[in-house]
Amino acid sequence: MRVFFLCIVVLLSACEFPDAPLPGTTGKAGELVVVMDEVLWKSPAGDTVFSALAQDVYGLPQPEPMFNVVHIKSSAFTKIFQTHRNIVYVKIGSDQKASIELVKNKWANGQVVVEIKASSVAEFVSLFGTNVRQIIGHVLNAEEERTLKGYKAQINEGITSTLRNKHGVKLVMPKGYKLISDEENFAWLRHDNKDISQNIIIYTEPYSKTNTFTKQGMIEAISAYCKNYVPGPDDGTFMSLYTDYPLAFKETSIGGAYAAKVTGLWDVDGALMGGPFVCYALLDPTETKVTYVHGFVFAPGKKKRNYLRQVDAILNSVAIQ
Repeated sequence: MRVFFLCIVVLLSACEFPDAPLPGTTGKAGELVVVMDEVLWKSPAGDTVFSALAQDVYGLPQPEPMFNVVHIKSSAFTKIFQTHRNIVYVKIGSDQKASIELVKNKWANGQVVVEIKASSVAEFVSLFGTNVRQIIGHVLNAEEERTLKGYKAQINEGITSTLRNKHGVKLVMPKGYKLISDEENFAWLRHDNKDISQNIIIYTEPYSKTNTFTKQGMIEAISAYCKNYVPGPDDGTFMSLYTDYPLAFKETSIGGAYAAKVTGLWDVDGALMGGPFVCYALLDPTETKVTYVHGFVFAPGKKKRNYLRQVDAILNSVAIQ
């Protein structure tokens, strides 16, 4: 009778009191925890994971990894690590069926977990290699969502209104950015502190050139508006693209709009300044206008990966009005 009573109490408690909310995530932006047995981490399975997730990010002036990878042995994966923002959980054994599962909010709110199972190291290496781009993209998307969630909580209403009403562009623009140039078809916004400068440019022009959405077309457009509107520190100097470092180009879409993307390095003609940039050209719904949303970072002596990702997150929130 006593046991039956205790069971009833537990059931009633479960009905009356909801589960405790998940805790927030831990860890810094760009960090990723890989949970894998030690013997597997030291095998080709671990080498495959580390070489892919810690590969250098393209388009930065100094080498920086895609993610700061932290390996945790399966036996050591306790609650202190389970709330980390990004987790890749690997299980390899004869009893495992090959699969990849993407799970959100498993142990923490805002968390992303990639669970990978395979019956052997060889099967895992093949499975991971086939899907690595999607895995990296999934984690990067989660990082971007977290950034934008924070920015949406601190919107700069004045600048947002100006961009929407004057330039026909909607962006998730957080407080801290200042509008330092605002002309008919050009706007330049900047967020400065003592260590770094994050910048966003918006430029519009008629859709009249046949090469607009090509690599060369974007180089020509970016070079022109930077020369006209983005001066360097001294008279006669201006921002330009550092084309000795090959620019990365791809066709894409943002918010349903057709777009092209260029990533690479910028410098200043006549001055020792430079850094990474990313730029998107978007076709207006009327197909009569092209809008360039362009972000760049100046952070001498500092790591730039996360600063550029923050700028890129704002650019990816764009909607053409």
